[in-house]
Amino acid sequence: MTIKIVLADDHVLMRQGLVQVINTDTTISVIGECGDGVELIEQVIRLKPDVVVMDISMPKMSGLVAIDKLLSQRPDCRILVLSMHNELEYIEAMQEAGAKGYVLKESSSDILIDAIKAVYHGKTAFLANNADTESKPLQRTSPLNVLTRREREVFFLVAAGNTSKQIAGLLTMSLKTAENHRSNIYKKLNVSSSAELIRLAGRAGLLE
Repeated sequence: MTIKIVLADDHVLMRQGLVQVINTDTTISVIGECGDGVELIEQVIRLKPDVVVMDISMPKMSGLVAIDKLLSQRPDCRILVLSMHNELEYIEAMQEAGAKGYVLKESSSDILIDAIKAVYHGKTAFLANNADTESKPLQRTSPLNVLTRREREVFFLVAAGNTSKQIAGLLTMSLKTAENHRSNIYKKLNVSSSAELIRLAGRAGLLE
């Protein structure tokens, strides 16, 4: 059986290179590719891939928000994150969001293909520093630990410079709800402004 893949990366040359790499394995086929989070969700719903391989830094919708929306519509969706960020906070956030794997863009093609197959077969593949394919629980203190899943989504959108109105639109919620989440995040993280939150995110290595 061929493993069907939808691939999302906003850098065209990177995406084209990944398609070529993945398609060298005859058991895997890229059936769709896209450059932003909104298009990713549309393709996943339409094409019903076995595994989604996606970057976390994309236009229109962050990776964390895209994962949440994908899983809300397709709870069985198997997501493998492909990223340049090797910080444990990023990996931990994607794991808690529901991704089944996390591979660095600097990894070899063999590691990427092995991770796709592992995720397809129901295993996990969180590869910090190119560690073993089967993931181990990540233990590290992070500001994200005190936030709910929804608050983590809002956290990343605030850190990316979005206003409460923009966040409400991206997460399909009312402006009041977005502002309440923002206020709760500020209280939990002991910050009083988006500038302070961004500095905190930077110190924790959480800025994309």
